[in-house]
Amino acid sequence: MNAATISALRRKFIIISMFSFFLVISFTGGMIALASQWTLRMQAGYALELILENNGTLPEPTSDTERVGVTDGFEGLTSEFVYGARYFSVAFDKSGKPTNIEVGHMRSVGEKRAVEYAKEAVEAYDKQLATKLLNLGMADTYFYKVKSFEDGSKLVAFLDCSFQMQVNRGVMWNTVFICVVGLAGCFLLVLLLSSNAVRPEIENARKQKQFITNASHELKTPLAVIRANTEVIEMLQGESEWTQSTRSQVDRMDGLVQNLVMIARAEEREDRAQMGDIDVTRVVSDSVEPFRALAQQEHKELVCEMEEEVHMVADASAIQQLCTLLVDNAFKYCDPEGKVVVEISSPRKGRVTLIVSNSFADGKDMHYERFFERFYRDDEAHSDEGGYGIGLSVAESICDRYRGSIKASWKAGMVVFTCQLRSA
Repeated sequence: MNAATISALRRKFIIISMFSFFLVISFTGGMIALASQWTLRMQAGYALELILENNGTLPEPTSDTERVGVTDGFEGLTSEFVYGARYFSVAFDKSGKPTNIEVGHMRSVGEKRAVEYAKEAVEAYDKQLATKLLNLGMADTYFYKVKSFEDGSKLVAFLDCSFQMQVNRGVMWNTVFICVVGLAGCFLLVLLLSSNAVRPEIENARKQKQFITNASHELKTPLAVIRANTEVIEMLQGESEWTQSTRSQVDRMDGLVQNLVMIARAEEREDRAQMGDIDVTRVVSDSVEPFRALAQQEHKELVCEMEEEVHMVADASAIQQLCTLLVDNAFKYCDPEGKVVVEISSPRKGRVTLIVSNSFADGKDMHYERFFERFYRDDEAHSDEGGYGIGLSVAESICDRYRGSIKASWKAGMVVFTCQLRSA
């Protein structure tokens, strides 16, 4: 993991944290707004029910401390609410003619306007879904209820809640403001803390790469000495199974060292990658060209099926390394006198599909999902090919860098590696 990867993880952490905090604070603010609205509706509903039960007026409290309309489920209305309530009511007989109009507690609504409100309320009361569910209607800033009697007459009561609605709107806007300020403060805090949190990881990644590079160089010297001493022993005493085993293990160690260097160099390239618009077709073609001689030498068929002028924004050296790793792997594990196929296409602008496949008749039951684990070896039949599970791991990291993916599968006697890449 290099500095760029750690920085990408930091960005993901910030995005996820902020999104989570946004959901929580939005839910909290929404519940506060809903609770305020629900409380207002409940209070208005109880007040209107008292008005209807008292034939269009609120009952007068006998003292300043008495609560009106106390029930088991409701603590009642305070005397201050009763004295300050703004309401009006209209009674209709069974023919729809107004028989009693109470507007003494409203200055802004006269009898004529009260009758108009009442008629509109009666017509709309049974048609609105919210009214049916809550048994409470709303017109302008008035909540209302309609009570029907057995003789066909009706009583409509209205309660003005404009002040309470204004208070609720103030609470809502204050809640939105507090939420926005909270989000901004959380973003600054997460940004600061995440920077401090990833700084040690970046330093550890730098030290790890330095250690791999230094260890690789340090291991080369003793391996060279062991190889030289083995060759001297063979010159003096002749080749034996012991010297062959020693040379074989030296070659194996040398391969491991080279793969460690490959990991370090791949991450170094990632750190200093130079992005630009590249012709992927030309880069892949140039990468495949050196393998044509190998194909002739090993009597294998190399087929290239490339779409013309495939472009993407990327680092040309990374795409070249990806192609070289996959083609080299394909030749290593291709059946004798088999076929290696390299395909390039662009399903849409800025996206590239690279497919490298090779003949492998015995590959049906292999664990392809584990091919990209470092140092994983599943093909014992090809254990002499010198693979160490590093190349495919590096190929996967390159695909991840370009927001893509790489998958391995087996179909009709061919092992197929499919890479999906997107412009950086």
